[in-house]
Amino acid sequence: MNFAIMSDNERIYRSMNLSGLFEGLSVRLPGESGKLEINGITVDSRTVQPGNLFIAIPGHSQDGRQYISEAVSLGASAVLTASKKEIIAGVPIILTDDLKNIISAIANRYYDLPSEKIKVSGVTGTNGKTTTTYLIAGIFDSVGEKWGKIGTVGYDTGSRIVPAQNTTPGPVEIQKLLAEMADNGLDGCAMEVSSHALDQGRADGIRFHSATFTNLTQDHLDYHENMEKYFLAKAGLFENAACSVVNIDDDYGKKLLNLIKGDIVTYGFKQGADLECKALNTAIDSSLLEFKYKDRVSQFRFPLPGMFNHLNAAAAAATALAYGLSLDSACEGLSKATMVPGRMEAITLGQPFGVYVDYAHTPGALENLLNSIKYFKPDHMHVVFGCGGDRDVTKRPLMAEAVSRYADYVYLTSDNPRTEDPEKIIKDALPGISDKKRCKVIEDRALAIKAAITSAQKGDVVVIAGKGHEEYQIIGGVKKYFSDVEAAKSELRKLGYENNDRK
Repeated sequence: MNFAIMSDNERIYRSMNLSGLFEGLSVRLPGESGKLEINGITVDSRTVQPGNLFIAIPGHSQDGRQYISEAVSLGASAVLTASKKEIIAGVPIILTDDLKNIISAIANRYYDLPSEKIKVSGVTGTNGKTTTTYLIAGIFDSVGEKWGKIGTVGYDTGSRIVPAQNTTPGPVEIQKLLAEMADNGLDGCAMEVSSHALDQGRADGIRFHSATFTNLTQDHLDYHENMEKYFLAKAGLFENAACSVVNIDDDYGKKLLNLIKGDIVTYGFKQGADLECKALNTAIDSSLLEFKYKDRVSQFRFPLPGMFNHLNAAAAAATALAYGLSLDSACEGLSKATMVPGRMEAITLGQPFGVYVDYAHTPGALENLLNSIKYFKPDHMHVVFGCGGDRDVTKRPLMAEAVSRYADYVYLTSDNPRTEDPEKIIKDALPGISDKKRCKVIEDRALAIKAAITSAQKGDVVVIAGKGHEEYQIIGGVKKYFSDVEAAKSELRKLGYENNDRK
C-alpha cells in the first residue's frame, strides 16, 4: 500500500457519523448504517483500528477487497468499496460507482477541511519541485510563519517528519497530514504535486491557494503514454487554484497560460515575465542574483549551487509575491536557503576534486545539472548514472545522450531496476552514448561509484546522478539499503580523506 504505518500516538483521532460523512455523495448506505460513528479512515488494512472505516480500493497491482476480512477482524466498523458484487463481511458495506472522487471528498470532510485552515502551495513540473517547495517554505519561515512540506524527501508536519512513500501521498493521508499541520499551528504547506497524483485524484478536495509550474520535459510516459497527456495531467493543478505561478521560459508554461483562469504571476529569465531573473555573478556554490518585479529591483547572494536553481529561486519568489509578500522579503528569505538533501549535494571530506550527489533522473534534469557544472570548466567530469526499471523505456537513451554530451567519463550502472533485468536496462541506454570508449558499464552501483571516485584527479568533478536523497535500491522487487552519499563518503575515506566531513 502507499502509506507509512503510523503508531497509535501519531494518529489524529476524530469521530464522525457516517450519514454526515457521505451526505450528498453518490453512495449506497445499507440499512441503518448511517447512524454508525467512525473514528478513523484508512486504505491500508494493516493500520485498521477498532471503529475505523476501511476503504477497499481495487488498484492496479493490488485489490483492496482482498483485505476486507482482515480489516474487519482488526475492528473496522464499516467498509467503503467500488465493488458491485455482494460482499458479506459482518459490517456495513458502502458501495459507490465514483470511488476515486468519494475518497477525496470524505477524507476532506473527516479531517474538517484542513486546507481551509492553512495556506497550501502546490508545485508541479518535471524538475525542481522539491527544491522549490523547500525554498517557498524557507521564505515564509524567514518572515515568521511556520510552514510544513509534503514531497519526495518526506512529509514535515511541524512536529515530525514522515518518510515519503510517494512524492504526493494518497487522498486520505494527504488530508490527515494537512490536518496535523493545522493542529500544530502551522500557517501553510508547500506541497509537491505529481502528475500521477493529479491523474488519480489524490489532491482532489484540497484548496490550493497557489499553484506553481516549474517546467515539463520527458518523464513518466510509461504511465501517461505521451507528452500531451502528461501536460494535461499537470495542468489539472491549476483548474481551481486561487493564483497560478508559471515559468514562461518553458514552452509548456506558455501553453499553460492559455488554460488558466484567474490571477497569474509569471517568472523567467526572458523579458516580459512579471518576475525577471538575472544572474549577475555565478560560482559553482553560489550566485549573485537580481530579481525585478514591477518597479522594484532586488539583488541578493543565493547560496544553493547550480544554475538551474536560479529558476527554482524565481519560482519560489514569484509564489511568495502571489501571496502578497514583498520582493525584498522574498529575496531575503532566499539568501538564507539551506541545502536540499540529494539536490546537487556536495560531499566534502577534504579531497582535491568535487563530488556531487543529485536526484536528476530525466534527460532534462541531467542536461541542467551537467551544463551547470560544465560551465565552471572542471578538468574532467566523471558521471555515474543509471535508468530506473519498470519506468519509461524511451527516455533511457535520451538520458545517456545527455550524459554523453557533457561527461568526459561515463559510468553506466543500475538505478532501482525493480523487476527488470539490469543488463537489459543498460542495453536500452547504451545507444545514447556517442563515444563508447569513454563509457564503462558497471552494473553494481557501489562499484561504479568507486570507479569514478578512484579515477578522479585534482580539479575534476564526480557527479553521482539519479538517486539523490534515496537510501535504497530496489532490485528484483526487493528494497535494500543503499545511499549514494554514504557510498561516496566510504570510497573517499578509503582514499584517506577524512577532514571537513560536514555530515
